[in-house]
Amino acid sequence: MAQLDKTIQERIDELSNQAYEKFQSNDTDESFRLLKEAWHLYPDPKDQWGEAYNNAKYLFEDYIRIEDYQNAQEWLNKMISHNNARHLFDGDITFNQGKYYFETGDYKTALEKWQQVVKDTGLRYFENEKNEYLHFYNNPDSLIK
Repeated sequence: MAQLDKTIQERIDELSNQAYEKFQSNDTDESFRLLKEAWHLYPDPKDQWGEAYNNAKYLFEDYIRIEDYQNAQEWLNKMISHNNARHLFDGDITFNQGKYYFETGDYKTALEKWQQVVKDTGLRYFENEKNEYLHFYNNPDSLIK
């Protein structure tokens, strides 16, 4: 994997930290602007930079948190594209696809994605996530009729 120039890496880290602080203080617009600025600092092709995946994931997760599913889908697609080039995050991709489907009300597809993840990796992806995800996984009839 290629190594980023130290100056670029430091700037990306600085922007990411600022974005986290802005999101925590509910300044989501500024948080997204900063994370996107960090994303654009990665040289093309972006899939050569492992950390670019994380940057896209931060954006996906934050858009999910504020229920902006259109933008969440855009950044999930960037995660998928990145992963398609490297296949380093297959379980993470599948879990996050399930998360997207759950949040958008497609519970059947969410369950299918999560069943695949659990088959391959166990329940570890549910750690540090919303309790309702694991509750649904264990009790799918609560939402799938």
